[in-house]
Amino acid sequence: MNTLRRVAILLAVAVAAWVIPTWSDGQGRKYSGPVLSVDRSAGLIVVGDMGPWRIKEGVTQVDHRTIAVVPSTEFVGVRRAKGPAPSGWVGDFVESVLPGWRVKPGDWVTVIVTAGDKQPTAVQISVWEPTEG
Repeated sequence: MNTLRRVAILLAVAVAAWVIPTWSDGQGRKYSGPVLSVDRSAGLIVVGDMGPWRIKEGVTQVDHRTIAVVPSTEFVGVRRAKGPAPSGWVGDFVESVLPGWRVKPGDWVTVIVTAGDKQPTAVQISVWEPTEG
């Protein structure tokens, strides 16, 4: 089996492992997109969710997701390693803990939520930290 085929298979398995849990009834659902607004006093962020199946007539559809942020919400910075990451893979994603509320409009995030009584509640907010080339 050639290297390209192995990489394609590993990528397909990784995507399936990421996508399948999001098909649940709200437990562990993920929303990804730009942060549209942050209201720290109300404990809310709004994310422009751009899921992979959100294209209609060639235009990406953006759903505004209002998500509660609670004291237990974990903030994580995500960036690509410039060389080998701790996993051993060159250019792999590396996570680092961020202090709470280190998110602003325009940041690209992935938010893992649980179904709350009135709205989704953030369990983890991963903030993309682009690296300089």
